[in-house]
Amino acid sequence: MSIDIKLTDYKDFEGVMTQLAIDRGWEFKFADEIIPVENIFNEATYAPALLTLVKSEFEFRQINLNLDFLLRGESNSLFGAKVQFTETDNAFQAQLWRILGSTMMIEALPKFGPYISLDPLQYALGDTFASYITEIPTQEAN
Repeated sequence: MSIDIKLTDYKDFEGVMTQLAIDRGWEFKFADEIIPVENIFNEATYAPALLTLVKSEFEFRQINLNLDFLLRGESNSLFGAKVQFTETDNAFQAQLWRILGSTMMIEALPKFGPYISLDPLQYALGDTFASYITEIPTQEAN
């Protein structure tokens, strides 16, 4: 008997990581602002940078893995990118390594008091998706 365990939808990954963060008591800050756990693993917030770091870490350690994700430019995102899983190649092994790698990277980020700092994630994508970031208009003081 074979059981097909495929968490192919991005929301599955997001749900698993959010529940893991809650279970582990992870609390997050970015630029000195407390970020709710529910916002961390969203496909257009911190996840693109986090998964990019995971991929880079595995490459640095010469661990040959295909994490089966793509980054797309997205103007309605935190760092200009949105992560998508490649449904045709979304192997169980990739699903497992994304969860394990993301957990490893989160736990390796600097901690200040009870908070894990997400500040290093802003550098993970470099300028690759900078053109997708829309500036928030500022109002001139009269």
